[in-house]
Amino acid sequence: MTEELNPNLPPLPTAEELDAHTVNTDFLKGDKWFDEDVTADFLDFTEAYTPPRYTLERYGVPFANIGELHVVSGKAGHGKTNLMSQFMATLLCGQLGNTKYREGVKEAVILYIDTEQGKDDTIAIKNRVCSLAGMPYDQPMQRFRILRLRDTEEAVERWRKILKAVWLVTREMKDDQCLHLFLDGLLDIVEDYNDQTECQPIIRKCMMLATHYDTSMWLVLHENPMVDKLVGTLGSITQRKVSEIFTVRKHKQSEEKPSERRADRPNIYFTVQQLKARGRDVANWDFEVTTENGWGTPRELIDIPPTPSFKTTHTAEELKRWIIDGQGRLDWPAKHSDFINQILKPNGIDDNEEQKELLQIAINRTFIRKQEKSEMKKGQVSPRLKLNTNLIPPFAESTEQAPF
Repeated sequence: MTEELNPNLPPLPTAEELDAHTVNTDFLKGDKWFDEDVTADFLDFTEAYTPPRYTLERYGVPFANIGELHVVSGKAGHGKTNLMSQFMATLLCGQLGNTKYREGVKEAVILYIDTEQGKDDTIAIKNRVCSLAGMPYDQPMQRFRILRLRDTEEAVERWRKILKAVWLVTREMKDDQCLHLFLDGLLDIVEDYNDQTECQPIIRKCMMLATHYDTSMWLVLHENPMVDKLVGTLGSITQRKVSEIFTVRKHKQSEEKPSERRADRPNIYFTVQQLKARGRDVANWDFEVTTENGWGTPRELIDIPPTPSFKTTHTAEELKRWIIDGQGRLDWPAKHSDFINQILKPNGIDDNEEQKELLQIAINRTFIRKQEKSEMKKGQVSPRLKLNTNLIPPFAESTEQAPF
């Protein structure tokens, strides 16, 4: 049988031609390069170009290409895992806040790999992702798998288990499904994050893994505590190889300069910024973390003008007190009209425009929030309003007695 030849490659030299150039093989002879076969490494010029297959987007700006590595970074305790939770929930349900799973991409299958947290914390992440995605969190599912490696002592064994887990998960996948890997965190698959001889190969293996399984692979990597830079030699290598980097910054407004504080944000919130992008840059966005479910729920914050731009003379703190005192007059989740009639009008707010402003201020300051689509009941036309119990104490702590 005659083997097909790549038409882009020149004909192989004859034995006589090789003999004529034998003298050249003495160049850097110690590198033993002459017997290396590079035939398969030359680019085939007849192969068609494939555009990036982005998996996520925000306001029409795509990111997270299949076959590439992506990083979530930040200081310890600054919300990295909460950002990953939002990405995973988006992949499972199609949209969370203003982040969307792109149309035309195969159905997402997620393998989340937790290398450092205790079991209860891992369970909390599972519950958080499923709740955000509107899925049951107490039933096994083929589309969302979690691998725990905290109890695996050696870094090399953790890496082997990752490879085995990916192989097992992909064996169960259907042709119309796509794998998304989330490795939390990258530091735990090396013994020394400042050893270049160890770090360089592991990043290349991650790149090979993303290519081989045609997956989008997310890596969590801490920043140096003292500077805004990915930690160690591992971070320097990773920064050069990945397609994009998102970082999360935690804000404690009570500790910030007055000029940096935002009236339309809670005291503690988080900002997401894309530090590196091979395509268009994704705009920054903010989120808070509530405790309404007991395991922490990230909520994207709406970016609209802060309260000083409003004409009402009433302050956000006044409004907060009205909500605390009057919450018992409403059935929550509450209709917008009920909020106006039972919270604003009893406090003398009769003007329609001022009612709209104060309602918007309450949403800006996250005293209340609109329901997600997944929280709406069957047949419900529009989202209702929910209390943010992190900021609004339960009714039992309010100063007004229940009206019954």
